[in-house]
Amino acid sequence: MRAVPLALLLALLLTACGQPSSREYFQRSAGDGEYSFDFEMSDTLASYDISFYAALDRPLFKADTLASFPLQVVWRSPSGRFFSETVYYPASQPRTLYRSNVVPSEFGDWNISVTINPEPEGLRGIGIVCRKKL
Repeated sequence: MRAVPLALLLALLLTACGQPSSREYFQRSAGDGEYSFDFEMSDTLASYDISFYAALDRPLFKADTLASFPLQVVWRSPSGRFFSETVYYPASQPRTLYRSNVVPSEFGDWNISVTINPEPEGLRGIGIVCRKKL
């Protein structure tokens, strides 16, 4: 009789110890426009959604003309291969989906470097969200 509640408790604890399905990283602006994020994509049965989010102070008492700003994005694989592209972050949104259903060509620890040049006025930092989808 005591074995059943103990087995249920053990099963609950084991499922609670799994990895989170989403990881978020944020870096404050140092004024140089350089940001680097390391994250794991090692689940061979999953795809991933990658989003960016920005902390951007918008002007209150003057015209706000910033519609978007460029992000130079460089992906580095676990083996050191890289891919680079420029995308535009919509300044009116605090968070934007960058890539959906990403299946990595290599499984392991990846790096995404983001360069923002010039940094828009009021940018306090940028973050990245990597959400695993099963």
